[in-house]
Amino acid sequence: MFSDKTLKALLDYSSHEGVLSVYLNTNPTEVQAEAAKIQLRNLLKTVDLKDDAQIVEQYINLEYDWTAKGVAVFSDKRGGFFEAYQFDLSFPDKILVSHRPFIRPLVQLMEIYTGWGIVLVDRQGARLFSFNLGKLGESSDIIGDEIKQTKRGGTDTLFGRGSGSDASGKVETTIERNIKYIIEYAIDYFKRFQIRRILIGGSDDNVARFKEELPKAWQSLVVGGFPISMTASHLEIHEQAARAALETQLKIHHELINQAITLAAKGVNGVTGLIDTLNAIHEGRVKTLLVSQDYEQAGYRCASCGYLTVQELAKCPFCDGHFERIDDAVEMAVREAIRNNAEVKVVSDNPELAQAGHIVAILRY
Repeated sequence: MFSDKTLKALLDYSSHEGVLSVYLNTNPTEVQAEAAKIQLRNLLKTVDLKDDAQIVEQYINLEYDWTAKGVAVFSDKRGGFFEAYQFDLSFPDKILVSHRPFIRPLVQLMEIYTGWGIVLVDRQGARLFSFNLGKLGESSDIIGDEIKQTKRGGTDTLFGRGSGSDASGKVETTIERNIKYIIEYAIDYFKRFQIRRILIGGSDDNVARFKEELPKAWQSLVVGGFPISMTASHLEIHEQAARAALETQLKIHHELINQAITLAAKGVNGVTGLIDTLNAIHEGRVKTLLVSQDYEQAGYRCASCGYLTVQELAKCPFCDGHFERIDDAVEMAVREAIRNNAEVKVVSDNPELAQAGHIVAILRY
């Protein structure tokens, strides 16, 4: 599975000859295989790396698993470099030649669709799933003690004879015991699968109760809930998880963009636009970087210290080094931010971000 380690390997690779990066939507509900192949062929006609184009086309035609929804392929034949990754999520079609693999679509997928835990819960048990890059993990099921109800209109209970209030108390005790058991198991599951965000499915009462009983440290990771049956199919759960993950991140993106714009307007811990953001990245001040998905801008990079700018300068203001022109200043900004341990969020269709110059950042200081 694609991971942070895989992304780092792509970050570290560079080529003087050029790397061909290809992203292709192969979602069978959106595009037929033959149509995707034709689209790929048309995209590859626009690049000069003919050997790499041939390698990519051969991979798609002969080796690709067409049950996947999206694929990312990177090729540098002269450097002996070829990597292909298949996903259960689709990409917009994209092709690019640069000195480094184009990673922004992968950064977006990693940020939105990794680290999710899904809990379907009722009063007796739970089903737990991990959800990473569109893949729903196998269910881990928990069954507690059976909830036995009072017979309607009488004092007899399925627990034995006694008053109605006694029976009700026994039912509540059983539910409480089950909830505690479920939570203990769930926390162990969250730790084991390195869950960073939690979705809870079930009735409103069961969702609220499960969240309320979670320790506060885990409550803070709950980002939403949704109504769903405990017997829901994997397909139903997958669709709910994918929808909730995207909606949650779009909301987070909106809030962070507004925060960055507000901070920048106040002149404290926020910047907007490429020039100021590049300066903040070089200084290691960026805590959270937000950038439009399709934003591209040429620029200049200092050959000595790596400083990025969109201004054509005679010498680097930091080390007096000389600049080289680059076509992918925005992509380089994303790479440098990741290397500086900043949180990077690639954003789709946000008017506020577009108006602020397609790139903003919240600063550490």
